[in-house]
Amino acid sequence: MIEVLIGVIAFVALAAASYCDLRTKEVPDWISYGLLFSVLGIELIASILSDNWWIIESGVLGFTILFLIGYLLYKLGQWGGGDTKLLMGLGAAIGIDLPFQASSWELLFFFFALLFCGAVYGLGWVVYLAVIRRKIVFHKFREELQDYRLLHLILAGTTILIIVLAIIQRMFLPFVFFPLPFFYFFLLLGIVEKHCFYRSISVEKLTEGDWLAKEVKVKGKIILEHKTLEKNDLLKLNKLYKSSLLKEVMIKEGIPFVPCFLLAYILLMFRTGIWNWMKF
Repeated sequence: MIEVLIGVIAFVALAAASYCDLRTKEVPDWISYGLLFSVLGIELIASILSDNWWIIESGVLGFTILFLIGYLLYKLGQWGGGDTKLLMGLGAAIGIDLPFQASSWELLFFFFALLFCGAVYGLGWVVYLAVIRRKIVFHKFREELQDYRLLHLILAGTTILIIVLAIIQRMFLPFVFFPLPFFYFFLLLGIVEKHCFYRSISVEKLTEGDWLAKEVKVKGKIILEHKTLEKNDLLKLNKLYKSSLLKEVMIKEGIPFVPCFLLAYILLMFRTGIWNWMKF
């Protein structure tokens, strides 16, 4: 019963967080902290009533592990603060048992599911940005092809050769998708990242967790290096803004990643059916 209750709470929290992330690219703290304290509170009550303290211990251990992973990725500038806080609550909800049992691998399954969903989702997001901003992307794509004309011709010739070999021998068929398609994909990826993720915004619109893409200079002096902005950084930048010394900064907009948490959690919930399907 407790697993069902925690599962429902986690699912609702992730759905709400995904909606907020897609709409505003921010996750309210009340969702993340609400998930964390609700789950730990339920686990504590269940431990007291059943006199089985492994329930709360499992939640605390899961929270600790995902907190460390999330904090490391936050410091490396890979995730925002909202992602890290939400990950802590998920760690408490999934938990990890000591000594290790079959259920102890749920956290590992979730992590690999998150990597898989992140890769597919990220690819889809790049394609989406390329489509909605197709005019600038197509223009830059043609310019890049001119810059890499020789490499483009070599890869095109290689692809044609592999197609001929694949007609003769089917074992070469999978290699058709490597030379030219991979070249186009990475070229497109670089263009989308350079022209769709970076933008200048007013200092007053900055929020904690934004990624500063370019160092901030005032009167030739470096005020801030490129980094993930924290509360103290915002105070410093807003002070410069009010003094009319700084108007805009360059930030890198990341992909709203929270929906990947939801997709990975859904895979975790249906892991038994997925495993049976894979064996079949």
